[in-house]
Amino acid sequence: MPELPEVENIKFGLEEVVINKKIVNITYSNIVEDSHKVGKMAIVKQELSFFSDNVKGKEIEKLSRRGKYLYFTLNEGYIITHFGMTGAFFLVKDIAEITNKNYYKHQHVIFDLSTGEKLVYSDIRRFGELRYIDDITKFKPFINLAPEPFDKNAKSYFLNKLEENKYKDQSIKALLLEGNVFCGCGNIYDCEVLYRQKIHPLTKASELSKKKKESLFKELVDILDLAIKEGGSTISDYVHTDGGEGNMQNFHQIYGKKSCPLGHDVENITIKGRSSHFCPICQKRK
Repeated sequence: MPELPEVENIKFGLEEVVINKKIVNITYSNIVEDSHKVGKMAIVKQELSFFSDNVKGKEIEKLSRRGKYLYFTLNEGYIITHFGMTGAFFLVKDIAEITNKNYYKHQHVIFDLSTGEKLVYSDIRRFGELRYIDDITKFKPFINLAPEPFDKNAKSYFLNKLEENKYKDQSIKALLLEGNVFCGCGNIYDCEVLYRQKIHPLTKASELSKKKKESLFKELVDILDLAIKEGGSTISDYVHTDGGEGNMQNFHQIYGKKSCPLGHDVENITIKGRSSHFCPICQKRK
């Protein structure tokens, strides 16, 4: 979290307010600076001087999303962002305008813009990442990332991946968490899709028929599309750039629920370190 729909909505919000603005200065929190002094590199995954020197004086020309990553195209180079669990951007004239107390307390990178505004990156748990890169095609996480779910070749790519020897005997929930199998989905939407498709999360890819795999792909795309339109899911800390919340959590059927829509008790199992919510009645393993 944030997953693809949340990052897409962050992109929408920022596009309206930062394009064609120049970054004139960057300041870091004491936490970021102190972590770099001991080699831990919180938030900014490069030397702070390198990041600042390459970003200061650059103009923001475009914002793009790739999977769960957001990146700023500058007039020279790129700023790449991954939000981790609780990262967020805010555009304000004064820091006091960040009314969410958690985000106000955890502001870690402040970009001063030529307009006198501040683009603030806050991150409560500090799992997010910022970095500068001069060539987006050389960014390693993008090289093996699956096609965007809405691309015309995404379906055939997905179906072919599930047939590969190294994947076909893995659980479908584990595979949906792999960005090189399906791009942009995380634990929340994976749980929701598997419930809607009545697939047990431990079902192996090889146990699904081709028709079921096709249906699963369509469900993945449909739920991401709906989540984008509903502004993403605000479950704990996710907010839009203006501080507003998403609405998709009101459409959740299984994630974080004690019972499914049919009244059955929901169970949790851990898959790849993530708590997977499922209904043992509706999602019986065949």
